Amino acid sequence: MVENPPPPSAALTTASSGREADLARMKLLATGLLLFVAAAFVAMRVILATNPDAPWQVTIGYLEAMCEAAMIGALADWFAVTALFRHPMGIPIPHTAIIPARKDSIASQFGTFVQENFLSNDLISARLSGMQLSKRGAAWIQKEDNAGSIAKQVVDSLAGAVQVINDDDVQRMLERSVKDRVMRTNFSPILSDFLTFITSGRRQQMLFEAGVRAGLHLLDDSEEGIRETVKQETPWWFPDTLDSAIYRRIVMGVSKSLYAMKDDNYHPLRVRLIGMLNDFIVDLQKSKDFHAQEEQLKKALLDQPALREFVVTLWADIRDTITAQGESDNSSLVEMLTRSIVKLGQTIDEDPELAQKLDGWCEDSAKYIISNYGHEFASLIESTINNWDTEATSRRIELQIGRDLQFIRINGTVVGGLFGLVIHGILHAIELAA
Repeated sequence: MVENPPPPSAALTTASSGREADLARMKLLATGLLLFVAAAFVAMRVILATNPDAPWQVTIGYLEAMCEAAMIGALADWFAVTALFRHPMGIPIPHTAIIPARKDSIASQFGTFVQENFLSNDLISARLSGMQLSKRGAAWIQKEDNAGSIAKQVVDSLAGAVQVINDDDVQRMLERSVKDRVMRTNFSPILSDFLTFITSGRRQQMLFEAGVRAGLHLLDDSEEGIRETVKQETPWWFPDTLDSAIYRRIVMGVSKSLYAMKDDNYHPLRVRLIGMLNDFIVDLQKSKDFHAQEEQLKKALLDQPALREFVVTLWADIRDTITAQGESDNSSLVEMLTRSIVKLGQTIDEDPELAQKLDGWCEDSAKYIISNYGHEFASLIESTINNWDTEATSRRIELQIGRDLQFIRINGTVVGGLFGLVIHGILHAIELAA
């Protein structure tokens, strides 16, 4: 079962620890600047209150206005930045702690955003069309080290797989597959076509010549048996010379008949054999009785224990061979696969049409996946974020962008002070003009 990814509250990585430190430094800088302008504002107020007639009151007034506006800008931006991740000062002000409150909505919108802007067919097509994946892949697998690595991984994976697969399950599957294939196959037409082929034209004469040679060899090999049979069938008082004569007559008669049948296309025995063979071919094609007999024969053969023993032995040999190849440092299977992979790379590299087809297939496959499963990617993003702890999610986002957000606080302080200085200058000019 696939488990949900660990929440971001898991132990921080080295990179996360670095971001924590950076964020803390930037917060300290922004807060320090806020405290500085606040202290400066108080100081300017005190100076103005204690020195109402001092000649530099105008300058102090400008500084006071600048510090006041800078302090307000800093506080406003502190509130805005803090409100993204938590309630400022812990007070549940409406529309604060935005990310924790809207985590699920953000997850949904982010998933949709990724699907619409990163997983579109046009974008994928434009990206893949210029990459020439087949050429790159072909160049990579032509390097023997790369091809060997792939081959080794394949063999190791196969070796690992055969070790965990249940032998009984595989044997049953193989036995069932063999039986199903044999029972679905009608062998009669196949045998009929084969016999028709070997008995047509010149092949018929070649068949009879081969049959004659086989018959003559059989006579030679059976000499002792034939002589013994003749001796047993003749009276005991027959001399051995007579038995030998009978043997020679039998052998000569059979040999003569074989040669005659070979040389004479109209020899009665040859005509009869051909007629029997033709009838057999027709029966193979059309006879329902013969088909029924074939089915019975197949069932009888498949029910034999020998089939089970064959399947068990076959799987054991396959398993042992793959295991041995996976454990061997000089695996012939790895070498063979390596050569095949290198050859595949060369073939792709030398055949632009094939490379173009492969690129098209990759592009079509990617577009099909995006079209049919793009929403699944969006759903995965949404469900993953939804499964994260709310507080930890907020913290993770803050670690990613919080450092930059502190610059907003700093900029707000500086810009606020400048605007305060400008506004005070305008008001002061109006007073002088009046």
